[in-house]
Amino acid sequence: MSFAARRLHPHAPAIASGTALVLYSSFAILMWRIHYSPSWDLGIFTQMLSQYAQGNAPIVDIKGPGFNLWGDHFHPILIVLTPLFWLFPSGLTLMLAQAALFAASVWPVVSLAFERLTVRGAWLLTLSYVLSWGLLNAVHSQFHEIAFGVPMLAFGLVFWMRGQRLSAIVAIGLLVFVKEDLGLTVAAFGAVIWLRDRTEVKLAVTLMAWGVGWMVYAVALFLPLFNPEGGYDYTENVSLAQALTDGLTMKVGTLGFLALAAGAIGLRSPFMLLMLPTLAWRFVGNVEGYWDTSFHYSAVLMPIAAVSLIDGAGKAHRTLAPLVAAVAAVALLSQTKVDLLWTADGYAVDAAGAIEEASRYDSVATDVRLLAYLAPEARTFWYGSLEDAVPEAVVLRPDDVDSAIEPWAEDRFGGDWDTVYSDGGYEVVVPVD
Repeated sequence: MSFAARRLHPHAPAIASGTALVLYSSFAILMWRIHYSPSWDLGIFTQMLSQYAQGNAPIVDIKGPGFNLWGDHFHPILIVLTPLFWLFPSGLTLMLAQAALFAASVWPVVSLAFERLTVRGAWLLTLSYVLSWGLLNAVHSQFHEIAFGVPMLAFGLVFWMRGQRLSAIVAIGLLVFVKEDLGLTVAAFGAVIWLRDRTEVKLAVTLMAWGVGWMVYAVALFLPLFNPEGGYDYTENVSLAQALTDGLTMKVGTLGFLALAAGAIGLRSPFMLLMLPTLAWRFVGNVEGYWDTSFHYSAVLMPIAAVSLIDGAGKAHRTLAPLVAAVAAVALLSQTKVDLLWTADGYAVDAAGAIEEASRYDSVATDVRLLAYLAPEARTFWYGSLEDAVPEAVVLRPDDVDSAIEPWAEDRFGGDWDTVYSDGGYEVVVPVD
């Protein structure tokens, strides 16, 4: 080993985390600049943080007029972003925060890899983790609450591998405040502890009770309390009968990709069992987007796969298993939208002028592309969930509604509407006094 290489290896966690931060942040900034959005979720979370920053309950009109987001998912951890959003009120702030959280998860994984694998194997695992389809697709899906779950799992599992029990329990235990289903992941961690050491009965049972207890509280008590229907919205997405027949090819493919992310050898680590709760609700769900590699649903599985690889790799596999994971990660870049980094012009929308014009009004309805830009500036609605609300302005593209926006607004809301802005493909229309 050369002198330069020996000098480089101790700094590998910092190098890898910094590289990941640059990659994920660049991806996020690029999407923001071209007004690209794959869903309404970034708009929803931007509106939620806008309300928190004003000291209000999270009334998110994007979901529906007057909708309280405490009735949707259980994610109290997001309140910690309020000071940051107060300083920088923008959807981009949330995307960059997620990029930083994902990059933070790289540090413990890479650090452990250099402790337990060969040097070559550690670099290969670093490559496979930073370029993992689960993280890249989550960056592409823009901000979600699971951004906090990724570093919690990474640090928690690495702490446990190093014998730092209290730190591990705290990191994993906090997952219950990230999203309601992650309580089952906490319970699964308790089960894994017991499988690894049958004398750890008390700790295992405590973690199981903590995780299941918070999940039950969230789903049965907290969320229905604030939900307009008085229940849990996602129960209807579960179909056990369909789970046995629908999307089997996608589901098997996802399982195979996860095994490859763990270098295959990771399958012999009990830590892989931590994937089961997430995979269970996804595979019994009747939403096709849950089943495959797209969106953000696999992000929390990436640190589990990486640590499982390290845990499962015997002496003979400390280079081979990371090589499998690295080759798979590079090959599976085709399952991500990383090509946006060099094909962005084909997705770009010139909406800056429309945003500036629409921001002059107190309430506005728009499409998914502009929700996060307008949410800090005005009471913002998604045009598909307006119900009986009538905004002061509508900013849409004719392609959104297969019509010029002025006659569409007159038909949708009644009265006369006037076009006050038309450029970049967008039209801003307002009611005529």
